Amino acid sequence: MSSESRYDCIVVGAGLSGLIAARNLHRQGRSVMVLEARDRVGGRMRGKFLASGQWIDLGGQWVGPTQTRFLALLDEYRLSRFTSPVSGQKVLLYNGARYEFDGLFQGYAEGEIPGVCPEDWQDAQDAWRRFEALSAALPEGYPRANDLNRQLDGMTFAQWIAENTQTEFGKWYFHYMSRAVGVGCVEAGQISFLHALWGHRVASQAEHPEAELIRGGAGQIPGKIAAELAPFIRVGEAVTGVRHSDQGVEVLTGSETYSARFVVIAMPPHLAGRIFYDPPLPPLRAQLTQRVPMGTCAKVLISYDRPFWRDKGLAGIGLGNCRWIELCADSSDPETGVGVIATFVYGDAYHEWMTLPEADRRTAVLGDLAMYFGDEALTPVSYDVENWTADPWTGGGYTAFMPPGVWTTFGEAHTAPVGPIHWAGTEYSDRWPGFFDGAIRTGERAAAEILTRLAAG
Repeated sequence: MSSESRYDCIVVGAGLSGLIAARNLHRQGRSVMVLEARDRVGGRMRGKFLASGQWIDLGGQWVGPTQTRFLALLDEYRLSRFTSPVSGQKVLLYNGARYEFDGLFQGYAEGEIPGVCPEDWQDAQDAWRRFEALSAALPEGYPRANDLNRQLDGMTFAQWIAENTQTEFGKWYFHYMSRAVGVGCVEAGQISFLHALWGHRVASQAEHPEAELIRGGAGQIPGKIAAELAPFIRVGEAVTGVRHSDQGVEVLTGSETYSARFVVIAMPPHLAGRIFYDPPLPPLRAQLTQRVPMGTCAKVLISYDRPFWRDKGLAGIGLGNCRWIELCADSSDPETGVGVIATFVYGDAYHEWMTLPEADRRTAVLGDLAMYFGDEALTPVSYDVENWTADPWTGGGYTAFMPPGVWTTFGEAHTAPVGPIHWAGTEYSDRWPGFFDGAIRTGERAAAEILTRLAAG
């Protein structure tokens, strides 16, 4: 069967970027249809209400002071925020030793530094300054194919780490950064050094994206946007093909064919590459989608009847080279009195963790948390896992990354429309890629591009 309507635009994917693109087009009086493979909207925005009375975010959750498009969206929907809990001592676990400190860990330390050997810390900070200088020297926008970028793109982040650190702590410091912050959830040997530099340039951890949390959770936002589009969203409709020409597009699902003048493919590049295109996409674009994998991540949310770590003067923030948990953070809403820790299993550790029986995976995570915060961590009230890597409609987390050679060989096809086909999604943003802010920016950009083309006739 076929859809009888011809739309101005079909949006494939009801994550944040797709919803923003469709909403902005709809607000300008343009006809839209949103097709989503899942049985829900929101993509990597997903929330859950705990019986204890607090919302948790199984996907992204934080917002920072320079994420201006996301802040504007929160203000538009009158969603309040609260400061991410950071008061108290942070905990560093390194090679079995436990240190408490007051200050930042990534980049320049403020206040007390972790109690590791001063030579180790200095080695990490010296390399950090070199890394920051190289990152700051990159021009704005996407990386371009020039001689310097080809050199940076031809090596892995791990190669640079090996050449620029002398201590085991210094090496771990940057490998931890590759997995837990910045580009996120990728082993340093898999990622282009150029991409690591660019990720820091356009989504710097020095800008504190973790500054605030959203009351009621970020997972409520997709539903609020979708409410404006309710008659024009169809879930459970996975797109299998796109026929395109100068006259428009036909978008195929398992049961329908939809017709439109334009289409926005709002999904990570590797998923966009699974769609059958007729005629085929240009070779650069087709091969790009084969080379932009997702990071590797499961997110774990653990709740307690209260934030017990604060009784010990701890901030609920831990990091270290534990077997499973390299980063965890207090995500408690002070209005509820409930204690919530958000943590992650990344990269190679994730693959080993997934070979364990489910009960052993839980025991492993709680055991690491007990080393950070004490034995009270072993008896949570709730334990929730969102395995983004196993999700077929996401394929990983937090975001996609560029292996060596991809930016300078295939980068020119990264955001370029193909006839009536436009691309959106946080991976395509030149500011805050991998974050909510980046998703919003690309949804807005795709809508603006199509509105311009529609106005031109």
